[in-house]
Amino acid sequence: MRFRTLSDSLGLIILLFSLSFIVPILTGWAYEETRRDLLLTFGLPMAIAVVLGILLRYVGRGDSETLRDREAFAAMGLAWLMMAALGALPYVLGGFLSSYVDAFFESMSGITTTGATLLTPSDGDFLDHYSHSIMIWRSLTQYIGGMGIVVVSVVVLSSLLQGGMSLVRSGMPGHTVTRLKPRIAHTAREIWKIFALLSLLEVFLLWVVLTALGETDPLFDAVNHTFTTLSTGGFSTHVTSISHFDSILVEGIVAIFMLLAGINFVLYYHFSRADVSMLRQDPEFRFYLILMAFGVVFVAANLMIKNVYGPGASFRQAFFQVISIQTTTGFATADFAGWPSSIQFFFLMLMFIGGCAGSAAGGIKMVRMLILFKLVRREVRYVIHPGSVMPIRLGGAIVSERMVRTITIFFFVFMSIFAISTVILCFFGLDLMSSGSATMACLFNVGPAMGDLGPAGNYSMVHPLGKAWLSVLMWIGRLEIFAPLMLLFPTTWKK
Repeated sequence: MRFRTLSDSLGLIILLFSLSFIVPILTGWAYEETRRDLLLTFGLPMAIAVVLGILLRYVGRGDSETLRDREAFAAMGLAWLMMAALGALPYVLGGFLSSYVDAFFESMSGITTTGATLLTPSDGDFLDHYSHSIMIWRSLTQYIGGMGIVVVSVVVLSSLLQGGMSLVRSGMPGHTVTRLKPRIAHTAREIWKIFALLSLLEVFLLWVVLTALGETDPLFDAVNHTFTTLSTGGFSTHVTSISHFDSILVEGIVAIFMLLAGINFVLYYHFSRADVSMLRQDPEFRFYLILMAFGVVFVAANLMIKNVYGPGASFRQAFFQVISIQTTTGFATADFAGWPSSIQFFFLMLMFIGGCAGSAAGGIKMVRMLILFKLVRREVRYVIHPGSVMPIRLGGAIVSERMVRTITIFFFVFMSIFAISTVILCFFGLDLMSSGSATMACLFNVGPAMGDLGPAGNYSMVHPLGKAWLSVLMWIGRLEIFAPLMLLFPTTWKK
């Protein structure tokens, strides 16, 4: 490990992150919040971040050598922890949360796009109790965590990487990264353009619809929900989430953009170049749409059979909830914790699988599940034809045995962490359903769980040690296990 190179890289990331505090400060001024409070709540954390970034760069002394794999993974793992720690300060300094553990949970939930929350208005709505500046900060952390920090960090660090893919591999949620252009900075800019275009489109559509509905602050709601939709985060400015608007148009817009956010960004790049063949040929994309369509029909049929809703309302609720859960966004238009147990179990399966590789969604990812399914089928065929050579193919390409082994280990480690964490949360007083679903919701970055921690509740009832452990799970899940685990091995830190 070259510590100067690592320190210089972390300094760049933290300095970049410090600029994000400008957004809530400007928002607070626009809504005539007290300048003294704004400077204390956001100005002080910004100053701390700037000083920390400068110190890290000073220690690194501008050492801009190419990051090696373990340095890139260590940089991403530490950067996410540091951003969550800095992002927690406004909640404490502004008096929105009483303890730093709670603030760190809320901040980690934002930066990992999980969407689990501790903010609990006793009555009314969020904006009846919390400022516009903290609401925009809450949403912005999800936007940064979902896509912004990966893309912007790649742009800034491209000079360090000299065209390498190490940092991208450590930050991307998939098992592989397709090289879109030879230079990583060009790749990052192309991704950013696509992401920015989708953001502007959703803001415009929501603003038009919310204005027509007579909402008091349509642009503020549109921006916040765009931030948390495209990042698949799920934070809302309203306690009742998307159901607050009671509009099929709002639900439709949000659902479509959640669906888009769960797709591999590589496909957007090819689509923008009029190459639609990738959409037809990509097996993960097909699996993503097929599972989503099946889920909508399955959930709607269950809701009708159990007489929860009529036919129209059943399909409306199923369409939104299935997309929200499968993309691990966590928005809700109903309290599905009270729905039939068959639907709740199906939702747990969707949480587990998640969205596509290379998207902002969480979960184990579609492509991994496809490879695991093919692995099981191959092992069964080996019993019948023990002497056969049967490579695993995906989209016409042979998947290397090393990749199959890595995915198998990844699956085993994920399930082990899930089982151990469920037992740990049971020690803190949660029932089995709540502890298991909370573990899955945080580890797979979904947000709402089942039982007492469902869409109608929140995580404020969890013991402080339980909140701390759930924060760790969010971090582990967002960085896909290996980057956080690498930090625990002494060999990682050897020169």
